[in-house]
Amino acid sequence: MAPPEPAASFAPDHVGRYEILLPLGTGGMATVYLARVLVVDDLYRNVALKLMHPHLRTDDGQSTAQLIGEAKLAASIRHPNVVPVLEVGEDPHGIFLVMDYVEGDTLSGIVRAALAGGATLPPGIVARILSDALLGLHAAHELTSAEGAPLSLVHRDVSPQNLLVGTDGISRLTDFGIAKVATQLDATASGVVKGKVGYMAPEQALGRRVDRRADVWAAGVIAWEMLAMRRMHGPEDQMATLLRVVSEKPPRVRDVRPDLPQGVDDAIASALSLDVEQRCPSALELRRRLLDAWKEIGPVADTAEIGEYIWGLVGPKLEARRKRVETVLAERDDAASPAQHSGERRRAQHLAAQGEPSHTEATTDQSSAWSEHRRAAARRRSFLGIAAGVAAVGALAGVAIYGGLLRPPPSTSRTELPSAAGTNSNELQPSPIPAPSASVSSDAMATASPSNRTILLRANAPISAVRIGTRDIVLVTPTREVELQLTESERGGAVALTATAQDGRRVSVKAGADETSVQLTFAPATRAAPARTTPVKPEKKSPGLAPTPYGR
Repeated sequence: MAPPEPAASFAPDHVGRYEILLPLGTGGMATVYLARVLVVDDLYRNVALKLMHPHLRTDDGQSTAQLIGEAKLAASIRHPNVVPVLEVGEDPHGIFLVMDYVEGDTLSGIVRAALAGGATLPPGIVARILSDALLGLHAAHELTSAEGAPLSLVHRDVSPQNLLVGTDGISRLTDFGIAKVATQLDATASGVVKGKVGYMAPEQALGRRVDRRADVWAAGVIAWEMLAMRRMHGPEDQMATLLRVVSEKPPRVRDVRPDLPQGVDDAIASALSLDVEQRCPSALELRRRLLDAWKEIGPVADTAEIGEYIWGLVGPKLEARRKRVETVLAERDDAASPAQHSGERRRAQHLAAQGEPSHTEATTDQSSAWSEHRRAAARRRSFLGIAAGVAAVGALAGVAIYGGLLRPPPSTSRTELPSAAGTNSNELQPSPIPAPSASVSSDAMATASPSNRTILLRANAPISAVRIGTRDIVLVTPTREVELQLTESERGGAVALTATAQDGRRVSVKAGADETSVQLTFAPATRAAPARTTPVKPEKKSPGLAPTPYGR
């Protein structure tokens, strides 16, 4: 479990009605952010927001369908040991999925922290984490349709990276990004194997049809590794690991930990049978076998013990995260204008919220985190007033263009989901947030009304993005000349424009009512100007983003 490599450290200020605070991690399909949403007055709710990478919006729609499918599946599973999905929506920054924020760490992060301290995980802690994970997995496997028919869902990516352990002592399964129900299992392209190879069952590695027993195998690998405190498969490449998975009988955990009771070894081995017909038939049955055998070791830890233990391992990391949030809010507050009149501020807050929180969001308390820093409430209200005013102007702007596509305003495209609750590498590795990569689409321009006014921008450096009021146009291919088509509300008078160069420099101008072309001059590139998005200061002693704790 190697430490993560550096990744991008910039984030949008807002996605939909959610204020972005910090990036939590990034993967091949999306980046996950810590965000917050206003609930009432000065009370905020923290959430984990999964935002699809911009370049994936130009594909054939499979990535979008995959994220929406994940949201539907996860939102249908209502269980304390599955991370709830609250909402899926779309705004100019992309498709996003909102989940409960679990303050804690992934199981892989917990194991790394323990190894860094030269310790092993206490047996009682291992038993409780496994028990919670298997209960959540069984709930997913038992999911039924609205008519009550079994869906035979298979997660297909059960791994330490997709198991969150909270400081509340509860472990939760997450990331149903490549999960499949029985009716979809044959839809995977031939020869394509999805998941982390170190946790794949043999039949999954061979590309054959899988059922819940493939997830039972993955749970057995996790149990083996938590007790052995090392990977079951060595550091060989993925192809070598795949060959071992399909051809070699897994080692017994007592080969590494001879002090463990035979019953525990047998229970884990029953989940790691190469013959799927001889394998432990369900997650619930594996949990029963493990807990029965665990009586020879000692008591299973309760949630209070788990929470205390997890805080001891990752508490400093979580404290640093809280301080970073305070710093981000303070910096934004410093940039905001003086406080508005109380009545205006409250009206602006209402606009910023884009409607009242759903009943689901207001009442779901499982694994939720609420803002703890009430002492900064007064200054944050001022910031929200400004943000809300911008949101109101954005609502009048009508349409935002992002990645070469016309997108409707967030308030008309967001879809509420009821509350409920890859990659092929062994460990999800962080990757930089992709840069915008397409010029403004000619189809998008053609969609605009022909009577709209156009402005030709010429610049002394390649332009990568332009903001008109609160409407953003992101160019896939940076260029020194771009023709902008204004909306009906923009063409009647002077227009404020802010252009961002490819290297981050910015310049703001105002085009008069009769101007059809504007010359932009970026300052010499002696010092990179701040990008439109908010830079995030890295945590102390952290080389970059960790693998996302909410999946890919």
